[in-house]
Amino acid sequence: MPNVKRGRSQVLFNYLPGAVFMENGMWFIVKDLRLRELNEASEHLLKNAQKFIEDWSINQELNYNVYPNRDDMWFIGEIEEVNCEVFPLVLYCNNSTCRNTHVYSDTDKLIKQNPQMTCEFCKKGKLQQYPYALIHANGDLQPIKVKYNDEQTWKEKLDGIRMFDTRRFTTATWYNYKTGKSLGELGTKMTNLPLPSSMNNRRFLGGTHLADGDVHYPAIRSFVNLENGMLNKRLENPNFHCIQMGALLGLKEIKVDKFKENFESSSENETIKKMLEKATNDAQREMVLQLAGLSLSDLNSTEEKIVVEVDTLFGSEVPNEQIIKDRSLHEFIFSWYENEGRTIDHKIKESEEKCNYTQQTEFLNAKSLLNSYGLEDVMLLERFPVVSMAIGFTRKSFDRKKSVLNPFKQKVKGKDKTVIPVLKNENEAIIFRLDPRRVLAWLQVNNFINNRKFIPKSKEKAQSYLYSQFIFSDVREEEISRLSPKDFLDDKRNLVSIMVFRLLHTYLHVLLQSGKTLIGLDVDSLSEYLFPSSLSGAIYVSKLQGGGMGALIAAFENDLSRWLKSSYDKSHTCLFDPVCREHQGACHACQYLKFSCRHFNHGLSRNILTGGIIKDYHETIEVLGYFSKEVDDVINQWRI
Repeated sequence: MPNVKRGRSQVLFNYLPGAVFMENGMWFIVKDLRLRELNEASEHLLKNAQKFIEDWSINQELNYNVYPNRDDMWFIGEIEEVNCEVFPLVLYCNNSTCRNTHVYSDTDKLIKQNPQMTCEFCKKGKLQQYPYALIHANGDLQPIKVKYNDEQTWKEKLDGIRMFDTRRFTTATWYNYKTGKSLGELGTKMTNLPLPSSMNNRRFLGGTHLADGDVHYPAIRSFVNLENGMLNKRLENPNFHCIQMGALLGLKEIKVDKFKENFESSSENETIKKMLEKATNDAQREMVLQLAGLSLSDLNSTEEKIVVEVDTLFGSEVPNEQIIKDRSLHEFIFSWYENEGRTIDHKIKESEEKCNYTQQTEFLNAKSLLNSYGLEDVMLLERFPVVSMAIGFTRKSFDRKKSVLNPFKQKVKGKDKTVIPVLKNENEAIIFRLDPRRVLAWLQVNNFINNRKFIPKSKEKAQSYLYSQFIFSDVREEEISRLSPKDFLDDKRNLVSIMVFRLLHTYLHVLLQSGKTLIGLDVDSLSEYLFPSSLSGAIYVSKLQGGGMGALIAAFENDLSRWLKSSYDKSHTCLFDPVCREHQGACHACQYLKFSCRHFNHGLSRNILTGGIIKDYHETIEVLGYFSKEVDDVINQWRI
């Protein structure tokens, strides 16, 4: 078995049970994992996983639940080691005069019978695998079906058997080169795994090449590890939705440095108000206020101002339920306000206080570039708490209506368990916020949004208007990332959400690709995290993947303006232009990440930033880019 090291982030995306991979010219399949039990409360993780599984629609068609119904049948842990074996065990001799097929029932038999992997027929060649397998949307994966001679022993059955390999599963055939007899097509097998009712007439597996991307799709959920108890307590506040939205909009009444007091004061004030209501005379009411150290105006001012201002910005139609359900919003607010982050303005002030005028000039230059490149603000976090968990996998597609979600099942301490591998990260991160005015102008010039004549009087008005158009609280990111805009041309709320998601996703990839040389880390040592409803996204250092502690901090403090300029330039060029630009504007040279994209590079296009064709939107009409002059013109008209 291969003895190699991989970063835990790479393992989570590419080396989970059921995945196949190539190492040193051989194909392997991951069998199970060695996990270390998570040393913290994990009830909220299990609930998130169970909710994800409940929403996987095709699994509801199965005769029984492939996931356990009891909580004690689950095991949540961090990955320590991956166990794998050779797959498939259908091989051939690489001696061109022989090329005889070999088939072994399992890895133990291969090791025992032929440890050197030399040809058992010509004794000269080395064995190589046929890189094909049989696959089914129910999660089944089997080696290809070999046609044998009508003989008794292993060697007699395979003597002279070759594949006529056309590089296409449907046209390749078996034959005996010694007798000249054709044995027919590769054939297939029937699956023994459970089938959804919609697949009852599709029991046969189809062929695939192991290098194709449809062999294994991990179902990974990532989220900021905010304290659920704290969030639930805050949800009890009747004005929770207004405080959260006020924080997103940056209202001046929000207590920034002591953010939790925004909720504590509201709760305390509600208690004091109830006490005042129960008071029978003015003297008692005055005593209550004195004990609380407040005046009547203090009691009402801050909270009511937030509520009134949010209500005004939304035109008295604040989407209360949408805000409450928006996990992404709550994660962003927690990350931005409660993790000791430092914005560019903070760093400018710090540099001035320390008389570090070189660094101050760097931050002033970076701040001037933000507006030019469609960014509102940037924040450095020295601790970004992200948890990623793998809930299962699919084959053939990642569509919850087409492929069964399968669990990772294995023995843990001698007992059968369904395991959830978890990756915790608490390294440094940088959060980038898009300018809501520019986003709105971009949507308008491309006719992605209903009200093309809406003029926002402020940044807050633009942000609140956009928020009211989003569907992010109702549809998961992984679904939105796979939606095609041309399917929603008449549904502007869906179209707006898809295009804004793609804009944010593409911008983060440009920042990742351009930042790798400045940061001093390989691009796959970094990961992304999107907060689409907040028009924001984070780039963070993945745990134990390339090390680099402090590298992101150094890039923020010393090279931020150069990073922003490089990103802008990177969005306009690709090694494979003009071919890349004419075919969606995204490829491995400019946009795609090998391991660390949690959305598997779906929907990316530099043309969103610079202008051009987006084929799954329209084949001939070019989209005006986020950086385009036409967007500048709209913003300038608003200012007039």
